[in-house]
Amino acid sequence: MQLDDTRKQILAASGHLLIQGGPGSGKTTIALLKAARTLETLAAEQHVIFLSFSRAAVRQISDRVGEHLPLAIRPHLEVRTFHAFFLDFVRSHGHMLTGTSAVFLAPDGERQRQADHEGDWDTETIKLASRGIFVFDQLAATTATLLERSPALRALYSDRYPLVIVDEFQDTNVDQWRVIQALADTSTVICLADPDQRIYEGFVKGVDEERLQHAVTALRPTPFDLAGDNHRSAGNGILDYGNAVLRNSPAEQPASVQYVRYSFPHTPEVVTHHVIVHLQALLAKQLGREPTIVVLGPSSAFVAGISEAVSAEQTVNGTQLPAVDHELVWDPVLAAAAGYVVASILEWPTLPRDEAITTTLRRIADFYRVKFTDKQAKTARSSIKATNNAIQAFSDGKTPRTKTGKSVIVEVDNGIQLTGNPVTDWQLARARLRGSTELSEIFDKARMLRLLHATDALAWGLADAWDGQSSYPGATEIVRRVLADELVDGRPAEPRAVTLMNMHKSKGKEFDGVIIAEGVHTPKLIDPDWDEKRIIQQRRVIRVAITRARHKVFFVRPKNAFPLVPRSQHPPAS
Repeated sequence: MQLDDTRKQILAASGHLLIQGGPGSGKTTIALLKAARTLETLAAEQHVIFLSFSRAAVRQISDRVGEHLPLAIRPHLEVRTFHAFFLDFVRSHGHMLTGTSAVFLAPDGERQRQADHEGDWDTETIKLASRGIFVFDQLAATTATLLERSPALRALYSDRYPLVIVDEFQDTNVDQWRVIQALADTSTVICLADPDQRIYEGFVKGVDEERLQHAVTALRPTPFDLAGDNHRSAGNGILDYGNAVLRNSPAEQPASVQYVRYSFPHTPEVVTHHVIVHLQALLAKQLGREPTIVVLGPSSAFVAGISEAVSAEQTVNGTQLPAVDHELVWDPVLAAAAGYVVASILEWPTLPRDEAITTTLRRIADFYRVKFTDKQAKTARSSIKATNNAIQAFSDGKTPRTKTGKSVIVEVDNGIQLTGNPVTDWQLARARLRGSTELSEIFDKARMLRLLHATDALAWGLADAWDGQSSYPGATEIVRRVLADELVDGRPAEPRAVTLMNMHKSKGKEFDGVIIAEGVHTPKLIDPDWDEKRIIQQRRVIRVAITRARHKVFFVRPKNAFPLVPRSQHPPAS
């Protein structure tokens, strides 16, 4: 690999480093090369740790390891999410603070507790942590406190990890920053950052726009700037256009960026379906292989509507659009709660009738407890109350009044014939979620789990649970354990050819083509009536979305949408 002078200086530098650069500038690559240099000098028990925010980012970093590290030293590079590292740390050392073994409360369990809790939840999580029960948001703070208080722990972890690489450093919150500072006492820290990708400010507690300055002041790192480099979409104008959107400056529309505008009676869902099919064919011809495509939208709910539309074959104006096999990146905790309802149905054949009915109704109530703590789902309280009333009525020998309660009773009485094939049986059980609005919603969320291949962790777990005759005893706990492990530290599955997600979730990912879709009224990509701070923040998010693309970007926008760059230079409608 040819290295320019800046990269040679990075490899030769000692001490803490701050490497800044935009999307595709090569921050990850040079960090891996630096890791390789360091690993060659370490003792057998020492490692380099590379911390990132998402499992998808961890997968993409891990995929590059083979390109830059010799086989012999690869096992000594740990690429992990912050949460996975903190969870292992707290499980190992949390007893030093509490005097008791640490217990991790998985996100679904936390949401259920939160739904039933009266009072300030943040205060409650601190009380839980003092008793050795930890939720996600307390893991970083607990790790930081232990490292700050214990020189022995700092020495132990710095000896284990002489080099710590921090991805997306600008988005670290205050507790993650405390951990980095503690490790930096003895370990060398390399911070990778792009201040223009600071998109969580105001959304994630503890994220600070001054974080880079904090690093400069506290660590005194050697700075390097790769901002002028672009290896992801070099020469096609995508990065330049993204920067123009960020700065609201005039820009010439490159051929790699296209706009598709729609108006009534066309809908964004159908138009996006058209664009997916078109872009798949276009990039397959250009690249000579199946391309990876992502559809991004301003909100998860909007993207879910697109997912539903493209899941079915459609004929529009005489054009047949095939169903698009895709992955929808949704709320994993809510999807998991729906999965527990399906798992309870897999247990029906070996349970007494009354127990089968009440167990599934309890899992349904739990689903709405999880949903209740979501800001967009405050109406869930009525579903919790109605389901609990159905459980009580059934326990009293009465017929539940709710459609959900009646439907569950009917389905249990109809019975379910399971086959021993976990994929088939999961689909059979999921199909019993019908007869009420609540059951239909749980069915939709359970589809997000995408249990489609026998090699999936869920399928393996359920295969072990099959009793050889008719049922999956303990299926709910198996599904709960598998999903908890996957949520924290499981290696993400290989991405599908088409993925749908909101724009915030796209950070740290790369695709051959990007489609950015917008609704007619809400949600909008940008609104001139927003305050200046919100507009600046949203422009950062849109720039992140644009720069996920290697080759092509399509915008699907209403004809009257507010322009992303000054109107005088805005591309004509197509």
